[in-house]
Amino acid sequence: MWSRRAALGILLGGVALGAAGCGWKPLYGTRYPTGQASGAPGIDKQLAAVRIEPIANRLGQQLHNQLRDGLNPLGQPASSTHRLYVTLSVRTYGALTRTDLSATRRNVEVTAFYKLVDSSGKPVLEDSSQTITGYDEFDDPLNDISANESAQERSTIQLAELIKVRLAAYFANPQMQPAPTAASAP
Repeated sequence: MWSRRAALGILLGGVALGAAGCGWKPLYGTRYPTGQASGAPGIDKQLAAVRIEPIANRLGQQLHNQLRDGLNPLGQPASSTHRLYVTLSVRTYGALTRTDLSATRRNVEVTAFYKLVDSSGKPVLEDSSQTITGYDEFDDPLNDISANESAQERSTIQLAELIKVRLAAYFANPQMQPAPTAASAP
C-alpha cells in the first residue's frame, strides 16, 4: 500500500524529471547565462556584482537594504559590473468606505521604476514593478500611521524580490531582452 507521502514524492520527482527533459533550468545557483561558457560567472555572481545606487527617502532606504540583502548579503560590491538606479512612487487610497464615505480599508500602491546600466553607463534594462498592500483603518491616528508604515515596509520586501527575479532573468539571457524603453518615474 502506497502512502500519500511516497506517492507525492514520486509524482514530484516525475514532474522534475519531465521539466528537466524539456529544457527547464533553475534560475539561480551556478547556472551560466545562455550562450556563455562554463568559465563565465554564474547568475548569482552577476547579481552580487550589481551596485545599488541610493534611493530617496526612508522607504527608498528600506528598499535599498532589501535589494542589497537579496542580491549580495555581504554588502555593496567592491567592483561592480552594473549599477541599479531606482525611483519610487507611493499612492495611498481608500479601498472600502462607510456610508459617510470615510475609508475603513486603505491600499498602499508602491511602484518602483528601475534602470540597470552597464559599466560603460549604457542602459541595458529599464522596467517597473508594482505592489499593492493594504491595512485596516481605525479611528486611532497612531494605529493608522503604524499600519501604513507596515504596509509600505511589506511592499519593499515584495518589490525587492520582483526586481531581483527580473535582474536574474536578464542575466540568464541578456540577448533576449527588448531594447530599453523610455520608462521613467511620474
